[in-house]
Amino acid sequence: MTQALLENYRNDFPALARRRNEKPPVYLDNACTTLVPQPVIAAMNEYYADYPACGGRRSHHWFAQEATRRIEGDLEQGIQGARQLIAEFIHAGSENEIIFTLNTTHAINTVALGFQFQSGDVVLVTGREHNSNLLPWLRLQNLGLVKVEHTTANFEDVFDLEEFESHFKNNRVRLVSMAWTSNVTGTTFPAKDVIAIAHRYGARVLLDGAQTVPHQAVDVRDLDVDFLAFSLHKMCGPRGVGVLYAKSELLGRDGQIGNDVIEPTILGGGTVEDTTFDSYRLLRAPDRFEAGIQNYAGLIASGVAVEYLRQIGMERITAHEAELNRYLTDALRNRYDDLGWFNILGPRETNQRGGILTFVVQRPNAVGIATELDAKRNIMIRDGVFCAHAYFNEQFGLNWMHPTSYREHRMIYRLSFYLYNTFAECDIFLETLDEIFKERSYID
Repeated sequence: MTQALLENYRNDFPALARRRNEKPPVYLDNACTTLVPQPVIAAMNEYYADYPACGGRRSHHWFAQEATRRIEGDLEQGIQGARQLIAEFIHAGSENEIIFTLNTTHAINTVALGFQFQSGDVVLVTGREHNSNLLPWLRLQNLGLVKVEHTTANFEDVFDLEEFESHFKNNRVRLVSMAWTSNVTGTTFPAKDVIAIAHRYGARVLLDGAQTVPHQAVDVRDLDVDFLAFSLHKMCGPRGVGVLYAKSELLGRDGQIGNDVIEPTILGGGTVEDTTFDSYRLLRAPDRFEAGIQNYAGLIASGVAVEYLRQIGMERITAHEAELNRYLTDALRNRYDDLGWFNILGPRETNQRGGILTFVVQRPNAVGIATELDAKRNIMIRDGVFCAHAYFNEQFGLNWMHPTSYREHRMIYRLSFYLYNTFAECDIFLETLDEIFKERSYID
């Protein structure tokens, strides 16, 4: 990405123009949530200022029709709604396969609670899942409804397809639910191969795409994936809007039930065609899954967000993140690779780690580095376990966060890039980290 083009994009993000202590922000926490460009902000403000009414075909007056057009589209007026734009963005077969949720977590829980499991069913996850794709299944396991199995994971995060397939040979795997890209290492597993194996054994596949959809081109029909969950707040969009894609045959129709059809988990206004005091008849998908008044401003803005990314080009975003990761990884390894207490997690090849760079510092008093980076130069990164407690507990042992010796102290830090980050920001991070390490007497 050229410097001029990058500056044009950066100018779209008001937060990057802020200053604290006369220094700009260096935002490297994009795996948590991204910054928001002006067109997305404008779309949300426009809704509240110009037509703040019920959308979703509830009311039929001027304001309501305007809100509905922005969400559902209007063929006669040539308007594409947010639902259609998102369907096109991931190459879904129909906008009716797009269910709006609160976030990825909500989308995963919609499948977990709506899927018709049977006694003896197994849900297969990876060994480095985010809690959002682990807790819903553990709850079902605790209730005796499923058994949870997981693939093995290590610090190199190499996905073993043979080991993955072995889980099908001795278990009745009903659903594979996996983080497509790890929020710890940035590694993306071969989803198409995984899906083909799972389907060969009759299992359905849910991909947690929270760390994938914002960073690379996605084609759900080419993948043949059954369910895909992701969040708009990780891709320049509004907070509180997520998406569950599902193949149309898995969303049910009037009175349709079946082992693989997910049922709505929340019912109420907007989900039903008719009711009596004894029965109800649900609308077709996606309406049957979107109960109550929705975040109409957020839904409208989500369409603007995916259009913004589409105009930039997902291939360009992928390549830019990889360049930043390679540059910073090489610099960090040149400085600290031989010291024994600094380790980068995931594959050694940076092109296999996407836009995420996670490192472990194993030194006495290894905590607080993220806070110091922020205080010194407004550098914003993530520290902790990134909602992946089970992964780190398995790698380090259950008591690793409460070491008995100061020599065993370790802390994990994550940098994550996006389309507006620069090589100059990488240099600021490197200089400041060096300064902190010297002040702590980690290096001379």
